[in-house]
Amino acid sequence: MPETLNHKWPDYLTGSFPRQALRTALIEDFPCLQSVLDDPLWPLLQRLVHPHEDTGCWAAQLRLNQCPFRYFSAARLMRLCGIPDWRRLAGLLALMGSERPCDARAQSWLRAVFTHYVLCVCLDLPGQADPLGLYRILEAANRLDKFGPLNAWPNSPEGFQRELYHLKRLRARLQARGWMVGWGFRERLLFWHLLWDRPMLARLLSSAAVELTRRDLISHTRHRFRQAQRDRVSFTEVSPEALSWCDPARGNTLPYGWNLSWGGFSSVRSGRFGNDPAK
Repeated sequence: MPETLNHKWPDYLTGSFPRQALRTALIEDFPCLQSVLDDPLWPLLQRLVHPHEDTGCWAAQLRLNQCPFRYFSAARLMRLCGIPDWRRLAGLLALMGSERPCDARAQSWLRAVFTHYVLCVCLDLPGQADPLGLYRILEAANRLDKFGPLNAWPNSPEGFQRELYHLKRLRARLQARGWMVGWGFRERLLFWHLLWDRPMLARLLSSAAVELTRRDLISHTRHRFRQAQRDRVSFTEVSPEALSWCDPARGNTLPYGWNLSWGGFSSVRSGRFGNDPAK
């Protein structure tokens, strides 16, 4: 044991990046770390906090079941949201921060749900990650007017914590009444859709739901859950020459091929042209 405290490990837990040799050793023991490092969320966040950049080049490569988002469809946007998970944020942010005219109506729809989606994501962040870290980056982008007017977006970290606390209490009340058991994929999807259906939510939290059973409630979202299992959200790979207007210096890397997780399973990078942020 060293006589003095090695400050590297506490630093790693607060955002410092290990050097190549240690990073390689960690990835050999924990391969899932590579998928975290490769996730397109990081270059997208870099673009969003850059004053002169947008995410249009990523929006152009976004696909739902191999089909691009060239026209507005609320049903397709709902399916893009899927089960709230931090790995699904990249798809939403690609559209939210885009300056392509064809994304304007999708952005209007997403502004109405974005706050609740981010809060739901923060209910289940991996590794006890601090939700305020994500909030501060998104708020920095918001102050640069990258998203437009967001519905009910908290204007301070304290406000974000307060809203997150309210959602945790709401989840606990539904669990205490037996409407949700645990916090699996079905429960997360059910909770997300109950936030849309306020009359049903109020009914479940009162005595007016005596004729309902949990099985009735689960059947209410069975179709959406099966659809979420089938849907495949991805970014298609692109060569640097294909998007000459997309400056990689402003966002770390050009869009690369990536299959987004539908509900917490590992994602796969398939691109050949993007720079690997883990190297």
